[in-house]
Amino acid sequence: MNKKVSLWISIAVALVLCVATYLATSIALNKAYMEQISQLTGGMNPGNGETSAYENMYDKLSEIEKIANGYFVGDIDPEVLSDAVCSAYLAALGDKYTMYHTAEEMAEYLSTSEGSYVGIGVQVSYDAETQGIYIITVFPDSPAMEAGLLVGDIILQVEDVVCSEETYFKAVNAVKGESGTEVTVKVKRGDDTEDITMTRRKVENVSVFYRTIDDTAVIEVLQFTQTTAADFRKALEQAKKDGVKHYVFDMRNNGGGDLNAIVEVLDMLLPKGTILTASDKNGTVIQTYSSTDKESLDAPMAVLINGNTASAAELFTAALRDYDKAVTVGTTTYGKGEMQSLITLPDGSGVRISTYYYNPPCGVNYEGIGIAPDIEIELPEELANKYYQLTDEEDIQLQKALEAVKNED
Repeated sequence: MNKKVSLWISIAVALVLCVATYLATSIALNKAYMEQISQLTGGMNPGNGETSAYENMYDKLSEIEKIANGYFVGDIDPEVLSDAVCSAYLAALGDKYTMYHTAEEMAEYLSTSEGSYVGIGVQVSYDAETQGIYIITVFPDSPAMEAGLLVGDIILQVEDVVCSEETYFKAVNAVKGESGTEVTVKVKRGDDTEDITMTRRKVENVSVFYRTIDDTAVIEVLQFTQTTAADFRKALEQAKKDGVKHYVFDMRNNGGGDLNAIVEVLDMLLPKGTILTASDKNGTVIQTYSSTDKESLDAPMAVLINGNTASAAELFTAALRDYDKAVTVGTTTYGKGEMQSLITLPDGSGVRISTYYYNPPCGVNYEGIGIAPDIEIELPEELANKYYQLTDEEDIQLQKALEAVKNED
């Protein structure tokens, strides 16, 4: 699972870093940026009169710019150069969650975090091994589901855009278009590839689905978005009306999402106390998020998890576990305990950068480790990527969760 970099698990807490200009044209401008970086990072610049690594970097970039302008026989596109330098700077940090977004990519990201969009109805992330678009979630009643796309499929090409590290976001954006138009994608499933054509249409970015099985409420959360908390509350209210006695929260293939959403959701379930803490690289807690005493849910609960359960969905799992509110069922989660800040730059482009660790109530971070279930049970390999198409009887993980909550009576 380490080969994937989630695109939609970005959450903003505070602005603690500033990305300096990519081409310094004078030492004065360079020093101004260095002073700003020093203030925001607590004095990383030695400030002892010696030439810092930062100053050397900007001097070198300035020299390269002079050489390119003086000798390069081709045309120089300042916008392409800007994007490439910013992207390379952040890639050099070596953090799989940190990346640069062009203005177009930022607009695309912000639009998909809201209510609806025109597309095929999938949630995706980057697959480093194939440099393709890895499908995390296939939304119900979507063109993707109707076409037979599955969780775990990898889109290698969208129309004439072949996916690579450089063209990834272009390919993702190419999936979208006007409602009623067709889009053809090349899909890799195992060792086979296939061209699949779908008709784009408006897809509601629904994140919460509710149903009952006997006297148990099954609430599936696909991701944590701006609308999740309101939808989750509606599900709880309906469960109360239905007189359910148990709850199963399905977090399988939930890649995470918005910080405020997960805090609001957990506030509905937990007693008064800590929901999460945010700490810096030194382990110093810089912010604590807590639940109120307005409401909590007292009933047998289980949480379904798998290897694609990540970020905010892992926090949901860990918080219920730490308060001894739920039993966890499934397989070990992804292991993402870092928090990203999404910083918009003046030209509309943006920086997604890891700024904090977020820790569950117990304080033990699970970055790179994941959360092991209380009851480990795997779906058969041939069913693992299409669990949402299984009947309740075929879904042995769900059946085990139902059994677990009833045993709590």
